[in-house]
Amino acid sequence: MSDGHRVALYYQTQYDSSMPANSPFGHYVSPLPLITFITHIFVAAFHIDSDKSVHLNDNPPTDPMFTQMWTDLGQMQDSGVKVLGMLGGAAPGTYSLLTAANFSTYYPPLANYISEFNLDGMDLDVEQDTDISVIENLITTLKADFGDDFIITLAPVATALMDGSNLSGFDYITLDQTMGSQIAWYNAQFYSGFGTLFPDTQYIDIVNAGFSADRLVASVLTNPANGDGYISPNEVISSVTALSAMYGFNFGGINGWEYFNSEPNSTEPWLWAQMMQAAMNNLTEAKAQFDVKAAEKRAWALSSL
Repeated sequence: MSDGHRVALYYQTQYDSSMPANSPFGHYVSPLPLITFITHIFVAAFHIDSDKSVHLNDNPPTDPMFTQMWTDLGQMQDSGVKVLGMLGGAAPGTYSLLTAANFSTYYPPLANYISEFNLDGMDLDVEQDTDISVIENLITTLKADFGDDFIITLAPVATALMDGSNLSGFDYITLDQTMGSQIAWYNAQFYSGFGTLFPDTQYIDIVNAGFSADRLVASVLTNPANGDGYISPNEVISSVTALSAMYGFNFGGINGWEYFNSEPNSTEPWLWAQMMQAAMNNLTEAKAQFDVKAAEKRAWALSSL
């Protein structure tokens, strides 16, 4: 799949406490069934702590409970799936430690883990009041340290991209004006009262406000237990189909929070991604038609020289 139509999932719950144990650490939920269905997976959630440590949820990323996960994610990378970390989220603290005065103290441990686990990028989920300079500096440093191919995304609530309710404390329109060339796309949260993807009018409003569709991925809940504002897979598919028809292969794609209990069958959570991928199959033909027209335009331009 091209970068213009992504199927992604957040992967925060690695062990499902509601299921019988299949490992020494509980019931491990492997991401491997997602291969061929998704383009990106976001490992959540990385937190920077005041004691200079970094945690993945409640444990160090090197904890033995994650050994199988890192092995499986490496296999996914070998298959072409991009593996990113998610930094921040609802837990406060991380971004308040990355101010200019403290950056050289608290950033290096995070960078070390990015290198150790060969992450393809980071998703910055800023859900605390943060000065825009903190985010600008973090983006600039990540790009300098890990190269142009390192993927940086952000996860604002959808209304923040329309100059509305915002959990981050800075203006995303201003951020995109200054740093947009280094931000691959936005995983906009269309739930929890900050927007909905069904109907798809709010997604269209954000595009009309100036955020191109290929850089706007709609994040939705995959299970009503994961938060407020859940919409069913069939409703997501309805909007995805409509947006695909409207924007072609430039439709940014869909992202789910989160993988382990995704409907329509939480015992086979990969089915959600399979359904989303199928809903965008028509984009292959749309891209082929675009490429033909682009080639014709280039040929015409050369012949007119």
